[in-house]
Amino acid sequence: MAETVETLVARAAPGHQYVLWDLWEALFLAAADREHAEHAVDALAAAPLRLWPELDLARRRGWYSALTDVAAPVPDTPLAVLAAACAYDGHERERAVRHPAMRHDPRLLPILVIRAADWVAEVRSAAADVLDQVLAAPTAAVLETVAPVAVRLGGRRRGEAVVHRVRDAITRTSDEVLTALRSSADIPTRRFAYRACLDGGRLGEADLIHAAQHEDDMTCRTLCAEAVAGLDRPDLLRWLLANRAARVRATALTALVRLGAPEHGERMLGDGSSVVRLTAQWAVRRAGGDPAEFYRRRLAARPRRGARDLVAGLGECGTPADARIVLPYLADESPRVRAEAVRAACRLGARVDLAAMLVDPAPVVVRHAAEALRDAPPPEDRLWPLLDGGRPPHVRQAARRLLAGADRWSRLKADLILLTGSDESLRARARAGVDDWLTRQAATAYAGPSEPLCDELAALVQEAYDALGERTARALTWHLRTACGP
Repeated sequence: MAETVETLVARAAPGHQYVLWDLWEALFLAAADREHAEHAVDALAAAPLRLWPELDLARRRGWYSALTDVAAPVPDTPLAVLAAACAYDGHERERAVRHPAMRHDPRLLPILVIRAADWVAEVRSAAADVLDQVLAAPTAAVLETVAPVAVRLGGRRRGEAVVHRVRDAITRTSDEVLTALRSSADIPTRRFAYRACLDGGRLGEADLIHAAQHEDDMTCRTLCAEAVAGLDRPDLLRWLLANRAARVRATALTALVRLGAPEHGERMLGDGSSVVRLTAQWAVRRAGGDPAEFYRRRLAARPRRGARDLVAGLGECGTPADARIVLPYLADESPRVRAEAVRAACRLGARVDLAAMLVDPAPVVVRHAAEALRDAPPPEDRLWPLLDGGRPPHVRQAARRLLAGADRWSRLKADLILLTGSDESLRARARAGVDDWLTRQAATAYAGPSEPLCDELAALVQEAYDALGERTARALTWHLRTACGP
């Protein structure tokens, strides 16, 4: 083989079938020499554990001709046992999982876990027996090897039993091993370990609070925050209200309201997360207050900080009469405040010319304005000038999106105009738009454009001839002649 096992392992990834076939060929060739076989198994042991299920499937999915001349190794080395455990023949797989190497060589544990979810009952039973022996008193290294594979088998029809075995082993292991698993670099494994610990009651109050405050993975952090909420400790929940994770803050606030302390809602009304704001608005209502009044009062004072979140909050719970409070923020110096004001104005039903916001210098503002205008776009004569080459790319792109929703001929015209521009990104999108028009819309363009538009489109096709290419330009010309007449 021109490539080593190590190189192929580095190249292999789920879905890269041909690389996996090459890897199996290299493994078979390495099996002829005991030293090479050992190096090959070491290389596989260092591979990402997510690779093992794909490697197992590739062994049986039919190989290309080069493998037909390579004999399967006889099971007298760990590599040979590995190959046999992935074979198509169920008897061979069963013999492989019963081989002593499966119990004593930790490098083979991933394939043992996979066989414990095998589709053949005899293979599955044999592998499960061996796995139970391995998990009787597991070390951190064993669990860190089997857990990532088990997690990825959970979605299989027969994988749940494997997941249950590994989860049970996790709940029985020592605190040191649990700490190692909850720090796994493999995020699915880390989440699996946290859930197993929580289900088994293996996390004390101090560990829960620490994880809810400092765990890097937000899913794990939220799981622990929910567990803290179940302790019915308002003092701990108040501490979590300052957490940097929005879901944790919302969980803590919800629990405080449940415990009869809705007064904490008002301090969270200006939160930067919509989830937290909505929870806070609910809390204020539970306390008999009106969250909209809080936003009205704060926005009327034109705050220098936090205006964006206050505008968003009023848009979420205000009334149409509050639109007048939001409108001045359409001219705020902060682009994010202006963008939020666009959204709030739409939610409140404000009567405002949002088309004027399509020329805002900030892309985020134009993007929100275009989204708000999507169902009721301005007249086309206000949009065509926005495609001018002197406009910023984000303005031209927004105009194209709105024109594309008008009718199929306007869409084609907009793309042809952008094809002759200088912005490479817009040209690429316009070219993709023309190709899509030819594929999806040209055949059903029964109503042709007006005569002036016919002439304009024909001229644009000629102007963009080089960018379109001869074949596409000819196709467009033919459709235009069919729609417009000779």
